[in-house]
Amino acid sequence: MNLNYTTLDLLRQSHPAWRLLRSDYAPLVASFLHRVFIAPNVREMAQADLAEALEDELFALREQGGPESFPRSASAYLNDWADNDKGWLRKFYPTGSDEPHFD
Repeated sequence: MNLNYTTLDLLRQSHPAWRLLRSDYAPLVASFLHRVFIAPNVREMAQADLAEALEDELFALREQGGPESFPRSASAYLNDWADNDKGWLRKFYPTGSDEPHFD
């Protein structure tokens, strides 16, 4: 891949990692995903467990910045982060499970 201006500009507009870095939520997303997936070396997590962990994170952040700083529920944030326009998480149903998982 040639890393010229045009290539990098296209990546900036379309690549999930670039979109994350441009997002107002980048510090939350990056720190949270690092804490729950990277640091403990976890590959995937059930939605209920991930939402609970994010709700704890949001609670602490709301204590610092007020309730308006992160007004949505943990599940709403997770679903948003898994949408195709973001692509920061992948939401899927493992074989034999009716609960969504994220990786």
